[in-house]
Amino acid sequence: MKKHNEIEKWIPDKSTYSEIQKLKKFVEFVSNLKFSTNKDKQKTKEIEFLIENINNPETHKEWCVCLDIFDRKIQNGQTKEGLYWRKWAVFFESNSLEIIAESKHTAENLGHYGEQFYFYGSIYFEKAFTGKRIYLDEDIDDFTNDSETYEKYITAQLNDIEVDIDIW
Repeated sequence: MKKHNEIEKWIPDKSTYSEIQKLKKFVEFVSNLKFSTNKDKQKTKEIEFLIENINNPETHKEWCVCLDIFDRKIQNGQTKEGLYWRKWAVFFESNSLEIIAESKHTAENLGHYGEQFYFYGSIYFEKAFTGKRIYLDEDIDDFTNDSETYEKYITAQLNDIEVDIDIW
């Protein structure tokens, strides 16, 4: 079995590459929030480099940028039901890029809940991948624009904001 860095990679075409570059705006936005630490901000520069060089498999590393809003009372079991998580997340891991914006409610644990903005996109970079390689039915700008309005999702209960920016 080939190791992660030995797997032959697919190189994105110009159109897909251009769409992926739009993620730098999301990364920059999240890193500039007051919830981002200095360590987060340092990792941002490398993640932007990784996005810019996503068409060069030799530079691939696993990383994530996430903006989350939690209701900690539901998460900790003090309250039994309700909207407990709003998230915007980008993950590059296991030779794939995944982009998600969704709300989570105890009534629907397996997927997005409600009428709020929803986004799911994925791109698979393993050359031998046999499924749908690019799933981007929406424009990444829509994902970023919605994240920039995160404050409209804050309620009296859904109000604990967390940023996660990491590379591994």
